[in-house]
Amino acid sequence: MTNKTKAIWTILLVGVLGLGVLGYAAANTLTGREIIENVDAMETADDAMLLMTMTLINDRDESLVREMRSWKLGTESTALLFIAPEDVAGTAFLTIETDGDGDMWLYLPSLELTKRIDADSKSQSFMGSDFTYDDMGERDINDYEYTLIREDEVEGQHVLVVEGVAIDPEDGGYSKVISWILDDIWMPVKVEYFDVHGDLEKIQTNTRIEVIDGYWAITKMEMENVKTNHRTIVEMTQVELNTGIPAEVFTSEALPTLLDRVP
Repeated sequence: MTNKTKAIWTILLVGVLGLGVLGYAAANTLTGREIIENVDAMETADDAMLLMTMTLINDRDESLVREMRSWKLGTESTALLFIAPEDVAGTAFLTIETDGDGDMWLYLPSLELTKRIDADSKSQSFMGSDFTYDDMGERDINDYEYTLIREDEVEGQHVLVVEGVAIDPEDGGYSKVISWILDDIWMPVKVEYFDVHGDLEKIQTNTRIEVIDGYWAITKMEMENVKTNHRTIVEMTQVELNTGIPAEVFTSEALPTLLDRVP
């Protein structure tokens, strides 16, 4: 077990292997941290290639649909490419997890510029969505203190509700995170994010969870900003696992050429 915990983009857009049913009595003996560690410990595919849509919906219920392709190397590296509409086509994003903080780069084709995302920018919105750059990488599990606050049900499914209180809210942008976790497959079905002042900011709902090639995957989710009434829906439309993606895809130098890899 490392001290890194999978963040939103990592755990939700990669197949995650679920092993058996623990049982309510056994699950109830776990601490909040142990539950989060179980979520984090689920085995991931060696690599994944995903086709996705990202739908942005504003407070007037107007929507904008973007198409994306993503290449993933375990939980260590993600290359994400926007392929439509035309105004964002070719925009590419790369995150690489190391022993320290994750390194992130963004390629802007209109400027022919690849820029590194610095720490001060990681709390900003990613491409106008309801995800921040920080949401796209991994976080140190030790940045939060976890408590199992209750058992609950979501649409008839038994869940464990775990509260994670940030040790330094300014560092990750959230003061606390509350997760509703299915204790048979260790997947979250709902997550609430509270801003640095302790107010509810965003609600993540994982609306479709399915098995792909033996791996559990959340293939559709919605992030709603309750303050702005803006929503982002991400849906996987195609998944290919363990295909042997070449390492050169996961370099900042490759970002301007990713569009050439799209059939």
